[in-house]
Amino acid sequence: MPKKRYTPLQTFILGVLNTFNKPMSGYDLITTAKQWRFDHYIKAASPASFYYTIEKLTKKGFIKEVGSKQKGNRPEQTIFQLLPKGREAFIEHMTHFLTELQHFYFENDATTPFILLFGFLEGKEVLLNALKVQIQEREKIFTHIREGRKYIDSYPLSDLNPFLTLALHHYKLHNQAEIDWLKDFYQMVEETDFKKNIQELSKRMAKQAKK
Repeated sequence: MPKKRYTPLQTFILGVLNTFNKPMSGYDLITTAKQWRFDHYIKAASPASFYYTIEKLTKKGFIKEVGSKQKGNRPEQTIFQLLPKGREAFIEHMTHFLTELQHFYFENDATTPFILLFGFLEGKEVLLNALKVQIQEREKIFTHIREGRKYIDSYPLSDLNPFLTLALHHYKLHNQAEIDWLKDFYQMVEETDFKKNIQELSKRMAKQAKK
């Protein structure tokens, strides 16, 4: 049977339903994501994307609607329950994740080869300022990480769910690596003679095209 991969949001929803082992509403899942600081780890963690993903998991037969609940004047909430097929899919996905080499593709890497060209076209100072902003924004993320750490320490079930600590630490290491990479990039740009590099690159590309 071919291995199937699921989106981070699909994995999260299946994982939470497996963790708590009880029916939950979309609102419950969104609240859990906020408590676990999950919005720091994936894209598309908006309420709309949650409900869209819930609909997809329902169509796949991984979860099913089992009723509804309502608190006070709040809108009625549909409740979903994990099905055996959903548990099997989650286990299969986690098995694949833990036994297969994971390849990381960073969107920035598609742009990186053209950094020198951008600096040549717009000027070195423009590029240096852009990199400064990137570094500053990355450093701000550590504030969110510290806030997440405070929350984890106060969370009643933190000792039962090491995900909260491990995921935050993983995120912290990745963010620090990005900052280190950006600082190295910044230093390289400072030391680069853009005009000379672009001219040399153009010559080599012209020679390659003639072959």
